[in-house]
Amino acid sequence: MVRVREIQEAVEGIAPASLAEDWDNVGLQVGRPDARVSRVLVALTPLPEVFEEAEETGADLLLFHHPLVFRPLESVDTGSYPGDLVARAIGGNITVLAAHTNYDAAPGGVSVALAEALGLVEPTRVVVPKGSMRKIVVFVPEPDADRMADALTQAGAGRIGDYTHCTFRSPGTGTFFGGEGTDPYAGEKGRLERVPELRLETVVPAHLVRGAIAAIRASHPYEEPAFDVYGVDGYPEGCGYGRVGRLPEPLSPEEFAGHVSDSLGFGVRLVSDPAPGRAVEHVAVLGGSGGSFIPQAAASGADAYVTGDLSYHDALLAESLGLVAVDAGHAATEFPSLAPLARRLAERVDVPVSVSRVRR
Repeated sequence: MVRVREIQEAVEGIAPASLAEDWDNVGLQVGRPDARVSRVLVALTPLPEVFEEAEETGADLLLFHHPLVFRPLESVDTGSYPGDLVARAIGGNITVLAAHTNYDAAPGGVSVALAEALGLVEPTRVVVPKGSMRKIVVFVPEPDADRMADALTQAGAGRIGDYTHCTFRSPGTGTFFGGEGTDPYAGEKGRLERVPELRLETVVPAHLVRGAIAAIRASHPYEEPAFDVYGVDGYPEGCGYGRVGRLPEPLSPEEFAGHVSDSLGFGVRLVSDPAPGRAVEHVAVLGGSGGSFIPQAAASGADAYVTGDLSYHDALLAESLGLVAVDAGHAATEFPSLAPLARRLAERVDVPVSVSRVRR
């Protein structure tokens, strides 16, 4: 039987918690890590209808995009939200997890799914990068360097743009003195040894450092491998908010708004059309509430921006920046990401995973 902690680890592999905003609350919301899980239901928002569906289908773990417990609870009022649903989860032995801004910013996350739903083509680029990078350096005998590099690559290190297996190697001499309880890979204990080694260095996203270190320890021939980890400038490939892509063919702003509505199955609002009649070809998208990213969307070179929760003043800003803006709704721009999340989770855990029928 799969345990909650295994589901947590799988979700972490899809949407690393380190990508979440400081103000957010992701991960385990209700339940305990050692509880057993027989079925997972993925949903957008914690609502009574979702809990009813879980009870009907036998789902004992709910994975929400929007957190049930967003801010610290000063009290649990079981007669109102969210205390009523916290109590319902506890009473029904239902575990609640959340993947919010970490899934927004993850590779293959919310905005990637939205771009795919709108049929954007060409490799999409990030609008607002997120995350940080590390340089990892390991000292290894030359015959073991290729195996070490392969292990680091499998752990997600060594990627620069569209290139993988990126490392730099420089020769040097390692020294060590093995104590009484050691069993040196090279030389003998009880004397100072000098061994030809390579300094093997590469880059790794900060959220993958733990796995890279585990790969070093598993692949290194030494009992005690020597390695360094330190910060470097840059962002992990594919991590961040929003995506920019291209429509298969240009559309007028009105046609584009209709295309968005048809693609998502919800009504939309064309809130900014600064140059009526101008064709829309390059499009920035950001699932959820994206009004604060209008300047970055305009700077990306996009003709149009699709997101949710655009205010009157957001529309004025978009118009002043020459950006066609479509408010497609908060939920509507996030729904396309639920099915990919469920599919990727099902590939990692041995329990049924389904998407809720609740569409809000």
